[in-house]
Amino acid sequence: MTTQTITLKSREHFGRRVPSQAFGRVLEVIPEAVRQSVRMAFEGRSRAKGKRPDWLRAATDVRFVGHEGDDDTILRFETPTLGEAAPRLYAQQELWPTRPEAADTGFDLLADVLLDVATKNADSERFDRSLLDSIAGFGKVLNGTFTEMEVGGRRYPAGRTVAVNPTVVESARSLHTNTPVPQRVRIVGKLDMLRASTQSFGVILDSGDEIRGVLTEGEVGAISGLMNQRVLVLGKAVYRPSGRLLRVDAEEVTATAEKGSFFSAVPKPVRKTFDLRDTLRDQQHKPGVAAIIGKWPGDETDEQVAEALKELS
Repeated sequence: MTTQTITLKSREHFGRRVPSQAFGRVLEVIPEAVRQSVRMAFEGRSRAKGKRPDWLRAATDVRFVGHEGDDDTILRFETPTLGEAAPRLYAQQELWPTRPEAADTGFDLLADVLLDVATKNADSERFDRSLLDSIAGFGKVLNGTFTEMEVGGRRYPAGRTVAVNPTVVESARSLHTNTPVPQRVRIVGKLDMLRASTQSFGVILDSGDEIRGVLTEGEVGAISGLMNQRVLVLGKAVYRPSGRLLRVDAEEVTATAEKGSFFSAVPKPVRKTFDLRDTLRDQQHKPGVAAIIGKWPGDETDEQVAEALKELS
């Protein structure tokens, strides 16, 4: 097990004498964020229905072992390296060149996610809407008791930790809001690769581009007989905040004799960006609901709406 740290900063300089309720919220959000970050790195999705695979449970076995500090509050956790927790994954051929280093832990992957959120990397492959929602949930920790949280890891030692503050939380909310909602798609291409352990597959389009997919229904091994054949993929396209395709959540992959290239293309999102504040400003110059018809996606939280209205008041 490798020791990793989380440092909590506050105006009260709590040190070891940290308020129990706020402390409990930290211990609640960190393991879940680590779990989602690890799953995202390996599967390209942060959440999935059903039982968690054994490798994921092992790789995200986070144990709190104590806290210390006279000024900042330093939390210590033990967790295995990814290579130790999931040796079979590292023994397999890599599907996409994004697999984390075997010496990393889930805290390294969480720090990677937080860094991309902090820099507002709208084209990042390290998060999806669910993970962004969890990062935005760090606002429950940074709600006045603590002002900042620093996440460390093997690649993020003391002096290079990644800071999480209200600005980063707001960036997560903004990226979440501007991520196009998933939409149903029909895609045709050649089934190129499978990875049973992560339910993942790759499809090469007629253009030569490859898309990544995750089979959400059944076992991916059941379609192994379709390797190197032309297939039809039915499911939902999941996008990045930039509007580029992140993955396809496939419900069905079947053989097809379809020859045309119309469906052998990267599906484009219906909507790329949405800024709640811009829409509300536009509302000030137009009567009624005319300013927001067709613009407001309706998936903002009450907190996001309240904050936007507060800024405009």
